[in-house]
Amino acid sequence: MAQQIIISSTPEEVRMGLLDNGILQEFLVERAMSAHLVGSIFLGRVNNVVKGIQAAFVDIGLNQNAFLYLGDAGDLTEGSSVMIQITKDPRGTKGPTASREITFPGHYAVLFPLADSIGISRKITVDAERDRLYEIAERLKPEGMGIVIRTEAEGIAEDVLRMDIEALLAEWQVVEARAKLAKAPAFLHRELDLPVRMVRDYLTKDVEEVVVDDAGAFRRIEALLEQMRGVGNATLRLWDKSEDVFAGYGQGDVLASLADRRVELPNGGYLVIDHTEAMTVIDVNSGSYSGKSSLEDTIMEINRQAAQEIAHQLRLRDIGGIIVVDFIDMHSDENRQEVLSVLENAFIGDKMRPRVQDITVLNLVEITRKKSRQNLEAVLYSDCPVCNGSGRVQSKEAIALEIKRRIRGLLKRQGSAKDILVVAHPLEAGYLQQNLLKDWNRELACHISAEADATLHVEAFMILDNSGGDGT
Repeated sequence: MAQQIIISSTPEEVRMGLLDNGILQEFLVERAMSAHLVGSIFLGRVNNVVKGIQAAFVDIGLNQNAFLYLGDAGDLTEGSSVMIQITKDPRGTKGPTASREITFPGHYAVLFPLADSIGISRKITVDAERDRLYEIAERLKPEGMGIVIRTEAEGIAEDVLRMDIEALLAEWQVVEARAKLAKAPAFLHRELDLPVRMVRDYLTKDVEEVVVDDAGAFRRIEALLEQMRGVGNATLRLWDKSEDVFAGYGQGDVLASLADRRVELPNGGYLVIDHTEAMTVIDVNSGSYSGKSSLEDTIMEINRQAAQEIAHQLRLRDIGGIIVVDFIDMHSDENRQEVLSVLENAFIGDKMRPRVQDITVLNLVEITRKKSRQNLEAVLYSDCPVCNGSGRVQSKEAIALEIKRRIRGLLKRQGSAKDILVVAHPLEAGYLQQNLLKDWNRELACHISAEADATLHVEAFMILDNSGGDGT
């Protein structure tokens, strides 16, 4: 499969896309004002230990404390110093999540400086190759430390692996030296910036081209590629056109659709994606597709395509946590298992390692997907200031009924006037003027007028007594 890595880098924002045969599979965004913390290492100071949840909250010098799960090894006390690595970015009111297991990922290997073990990627399945890499890891592993050989190391020569591990060891030695001199809370190490990190993590033999639109990022990636010998023959190209690089590769409409709730399927069916506090819910609908044979065959065709597109959308939108999918009802276990199989196969290649649970008799499928950073929706969008993120505001009819109730109350007051002005949002004021005020004037035996004020919230209004009364 022909793949391309596209990177757009500015001082304010970095965007990265992975294209597979022209289809955008992954899209990541990092902004300077909300820096990515995953992989960063801190010398923290324990603020408090909560035994009930076997966790500690650690001051790392940022606005929010880091959450550190202790498990049964509750050897930390308040005020003590501890070296931790961030495993999840802060999200909303939740601070970052941290671990005491320090890792330094390279392209071919991962160094565990505080563990003593050897591991080989499960995706390397040939026994002879696993044995070869294990023997190399035994020779190259620093004493007292751990090494995990990554999938990309398959077929790689020992000297290339040695260079990768030596570079990781040098990084750890710098961190170790800083920790000896630092006083908690202190920052010790930051992961590579997004352009370099993405090339390190996503460059495989299938990637034919890496395109970047910033000269500085181009030079940093060029230096990385010189170190990563043996990883295919990807061409590094500097994008120097005035057009946005993503638009230049035909991805403008795809990026514009990332917030859409509705996702169309090729056969006329569609998905509806909704986010809640606890999970993401995806509903599969038949739409305009009517099929050409039996009802069950029609349902299966929609569900198969939906399973493929769901895997694509989770990866593209970087949706993590718990995902519940409501497939169209299938009446045989054989068909349910087929859809599960399509879904699981579609997840191959997703670095966030989705796990598909069994399907229920109600045709609901639960999926869990690793979540280490803010999802794309949280980075690109904020809650609507009108509906406060609910997606709904009161209807014009409901607001009008409330206004009428308030006017009735005003008219019942002794000596209240019969000349009333309603000030409301333009949408509501227009609705009143066109549909209701004539009837209200006749029914309530008074004169009611409406005035638009665009500065008001769509649900807000004022009722004023034009004859000098108190109003509402």
